[in-house]
Parts: sequence; C-alpha cells; structure tokens
Amino acid sequence: MRFAVLAGVMALVPCSALGQALPLDVSPDPSRILSGDSLRVKLPFSPAVKAVFLGWEADRMQLQVDGMTQVWPVSVYDLSRLEVRTERTRREGLRHYAVIGAATGLFVGAAIGLGLHAAGVTDHASAPPEQIVTTTLQWSGFGIIGGFLTGGYLGGRSPGTGWVSLALPTR
Repeated sequence: MRFAVLAGVMALVPCSALGQALPLDVSPDPSRILSGDSLRVKLPFSPAVKAVFLGWEADRMQLQVDGMTQVWPVSVYDLSRLEVRTERTRREGLRHYAVIGAATGLFVGAAIGLGLHAAGVTDHASAPPEQIVTTTLQWSGFGIIGGFLTGGYLGGRSPGTGWVSLALPTR
C-alpha cells in the first residue's frame, strides 16, 4: 500500500521523482506596475474603476480613465484595493487554475456519477434507490481532486495573464 502511494505521488509530481526543486519565479519588485499597464483601483465606498497607469508622482499614481480628459492622481494610501493585469507568477497560476479545476471537476464528477448510476453500472441488486446520492457525491469528490491536481499542474506550467491583486502600503 505504501509503495503504491509513493509511486502515485512520484507519477503526479515528476520534479520530486527526479529530485529537482520546483523553480518559483517571484517578482523582485512587489509593485509590478509599469507604465501603460491596465489597473483596477477601488476606493472605499465606491465601485472599482479601470484605468491605465501613466507614472508615479511621489505617493500618487497618475491614471488615465476612459471618459476623463485629465489625468487622475490617486494616492496609494487612499486605495482599498489595487489590481494589475499582468503575467501571473507560477504560484499565482497554480492557485488560480487549481481552484477553477476543482470547480469544474465537481460538476464533471457529478455528471459521471449520475451517468454511471443511470446506466446501472454502480447499482447492486439489493441497493436502495437513495444510492444515487452516494454515487454522485463519491464521483464529485473524485472530480474535485482530479480537477484540482490537473488545474494546478497546468496552471503552474503556463500561468498566463490575469488580474493580480497587489498589497497596498500602510501609513
């Protein structure tokens, strides 16, 4: 049993099978904001606003917002949330796609469980009709685990781009 678990883990995580450490690319600059980047800024008690970052002026960001002719200066200390559309790190991609994979796996697993029950594959001759719930939940669990692992693996290999929330400084 232990050997089977060890072999399964090594098959799912090829880097550990070869004894290699996973390289994590963490940005050395925590702000990660460059001129021309798309931002979503949220001030307290207001909706989020999409803008284009133009540059810094002390602790204020100079933003260009659609529909405004002038540049909008916003202090980073006044923001309640700041997101930038940029390349995700491997860790961010892994987290993002693992959650999406788990959510997808939930529904795929439930559909497989219902399909197997409807086809009569999982029924026993003396099983109660309520077994459909048990079968569906069981396959949903398998789907969540499979989707989480698959999504995390694929998201870690090619993280893609997306909205990344940045930490805001405090006074």
